[in-house]
Amino acid sequence: MSVEIKYLSKLRDDKTFVYIYTDSYSEADYGFIIDFNEEFLVLKKFNDESLFDGISILRRDNITRINWGGNDIENTFKLIFKKEYESEVKNINLESIETIIKSAFDNFNHLTVRIQDLDSSVYIIGQLEDIDEETLVINAFGTKSTLDRSFLMVSLENITRVDAGGIYERNLQILFDKKAQS
Repeated sequence: MSVEIKYLSKLRDDKTFVYIYTDSYSEADYGFIIDFNEEFLVLKKFNDESLFDGISILRRDNITRINWGGNDIENTFKLIFKKEYESEVKNINLESIETIIKSAFDNFNHLTVRIQDLDSSVYIIGQLEDIDEETLVINAFGTKSTLDRSFLMVSLENITRVDAGGIYERNLQILFDKKAQS
């Protein structure tokens, strides 16, 4: 067993609060590793204010560092509400990017896909419209000020990260649901 697998397993099994870096995209996230395989890692994410912020499914190749312990991480963990810490996140099928997208959408009814290799600031939030082994069609949410909808087609090979259940995404979902009802 490699050192990487040994420690990822230990961090997951011990429910250790970590800080994961993806330096190529200038991102870092607090959370708990809840699952991983050879290609992907699922992080139960918390923001800087220690609030549950959904899940992120990261390509392991993009993770440059994982930090745990130390005052900053420990103090952030201490501020997490116990019910959010203990709440279960449903399983995400890590077989492929296609199964990840389907299971994330099934669990949260919305998702965010990122295509960071093309532009690290590009992300698409919305609902799964259609998918096959090569292409995703997403019914995208516009901004909260416009409440616009549009469809986007994205090649699965360009997706570097999938998020679901985050605070901003949940709020957009609420706004779009209310708009649909009126």
